[in-house]
Amino acid sequence: MKMTPEKVAHHFIEQFFPRCKAAILGGSAAQKTITEQSDLDIVIMDETESTSYRECFFYCHWDIEAFVFQEKTLFFAFDMSRMDGIPTVPRLCAEGIILKGDPSPTDIQKTARECLRKGPLKWPAKQQRQMRFMITTLLDDLNGDRNEKEKLFSAYKLFDLIPRFVLQSNHRWIGEGKWMYRALLDFDQIFCENYLDAFDTYMKTRNSKPLCSLIEDILEQNGGRLFKGYKDYLY
Repeated sequence: MKMTPEKVAHHFIEQFFPRCKAAILGGSAAQKTITEQSDLDIVIMDETESTSYRECFFYCHWDIEAFVFQEKTLFFAFDMSRMDGIPTVPRLCAEGIILKGDPSPTDIQKTARECLRKGPLKWPAKQQRQMRFMITTLLDDLNGDRNEKEKLFSAYKLFDLIPRFVLQSNHRWIGEGKWMYRALLDFDQIFCENYLDAFDTYMKTRNSKPLCSLIEDILEQNGGRLFKGYKDYLY
């Protein structure tokens, strides 16, 4: 029988990072939404480590991901999260359970929560134009008289790009995998469901009209299609 996540996390810290300054258990374990497939996400601040890294373990029947930092690099990771728009580390810290800290790492959590509140940095205009161009060309491929198998790959690429484009255009956090869905749902539940329905319709029937119409509307709200006049330096 598995030990509880918190108990395992304490034992794990004692065995593998006994000299760490602080440790926080985040993710589904902290949110009490853990399942049999969940792993344990632990943020560790250890000044005896020379580099920052993520390492995966299997310990006491649990998969564990350890995110190891020093004090300076942990706060730098918060800043980097605002740059790339993906708040993995600040979210783990802000919403996590303190396992170890002397003094208690409340400053870490306070800074992490402030990072989440501020949101990602403003999306550079160059990147938004690049994304508009990519979406425009993929949309033309999906609308065009092409091999259905080729169009399928264009649709998959659009499926990934559109949530990023919508969220970043609205100064919202993005994510990878399930976190992208959660971010989009948190931003606009109705749009999220309409988008998934349109993509599902295409996958089941190969009718691309609902999906293409929705994407056209998104482009129109954010500067429109972009092809003529687009310029991007290759090197």
